[in-house]
Amino acid sequence: MMMRSKKIKLLSLAILSIGLSQNALAEDHWKLFLKNAYIDRDFDNDAVKDTGSWSQAISLFYDSKFQDTPIDQLQIGLDANVQYAVRLSNDKHAADSVLPFDAQSQKQASDYAKFGGAVKLKYKENVLKVGEIWSDSPVANIDASRQLVGTYLGGTLSSTVNDHLSLELGVLSKYSARNDDQFRKLSYTQNGNKIQSDGMSYIDLKYRVNDQLKAAYSFAHLENIFNKHYVGLEHNYALNADTQLNSKVRYFNVQDTGSIAAIDSQNIGVIETVKYKNHTVAAGVQKIVGDAFPALDGYIPELYFVNWNVTGFFKKNEQTYHFIYGYNFKDYVPGLNALVKYSYGEKIKLADGIENNESELNLIGAYNFQHDYLKGMGLQYLFAKYDTKYGNDFDENRFFVTYTKKF
Repeated sequence: MMMRSKKIKLLSLAILSIGLSQNALAEDHWKLFLKNAYIDRDFDNDAVKDTGSWSQAISLFYDSKFQDTPIDQLQIGLDANVQYAVRLSNDKHAADSVLPFDAQSQKQASDYAKFGGAVKLKYKENVLKVGEIWSDSPVANIDASRQLVGTYLGGTLSSTVNDHLSLELGVLSKYSARNDDQFRKLSYTQNGNKIQSDGMSYIDLKYRVNDQLKAAYSFAHLENIFNKHYVGLEHNYALNADTQLNSKVRYFNVQDTGSIAAIDSQNIGVIETVKYKNHTVAAGVQKIVGDAFPALDGYIPELYFVNWNVTGFFKKNEQTYHFIYGYNFKDYVPGLNALVKYSYGEKIKLADGIENNESELNLIGAYNFQHDYLKGMGLQYLFAKYDTKYGNDFDENRFFVTYTKKF
């Protein structure tokens, strides 16, 4: 109880200290975010413990406008945030990847908090950030899929070279997972061996060929572990006022750098999406060539895969087919959207040489309230049914109630 009271006190002081500066920076951007999350995973195998929890989070985000400095055209700013979550349900004594879990005592934390910030400098079309990094890169993503957001520690330099080309350079030293209140070294676990890295350096290049075609290339070096290349192409084409086509081709190549990890993996993905009025239909194929794709510890997602699910369809030699149908109910219930996704993965090579397969069905619904008094409030629901030939099947339900207030 004393530790929890201390965390709440620190949270209150942090929010108060940020709030006191608001008068001086009235034109800056603030966002209050509330998230109530219920997550439950029910395994078909009675020998496997079910996981999940019910929690409430409150977060405050601050994004300052750039202020002039004595140096001509050099401006400075600050980003900061406070995130806090408390468990409302009983402790199931199981790791659910939502709140911190002590494997030794088999206890889940009753609450936890994250504090972060970054100093930013702007010179012409170049922005340097140092501190907590919310990376949106094909080689380094943040995770907001559960409760509090997983982020990095490091620095980035973003630059708009011209109307067609932009680039970003990044150095990331540590990562704070979605269920952790500490920044820890980036690491990768293979065959039970955890390999730590002193950091990742990367470069992102984005090139707009024309209004319809975009190209991207990224390279990341994770010290002591691997090098990762990414190439992406995206094409948009409007058949008419009601029908648009979107085509994506994405390729990843990851090779070890001579560490104790043995990594030789490629991911090739293609997805075609057709939008007609309120309907969205998509079909895609994703192929893993070689080893299982090396997902880093800490549940760091690979959001640039053409197929990223509740479970990871990136096992050794796996080939995945996925189909999506979405509908926007804006003509009947404004703010309501629904989506169905089915993924089937085959040709998975297990350690003993046996071939496995797996499938996942997702049903997703989201509603954003339209009434003036309820603006900023949203509901999201996800149902996932996972089946595999060799392994543990499960059903998962996620229900979120969110509220966002910008000021």
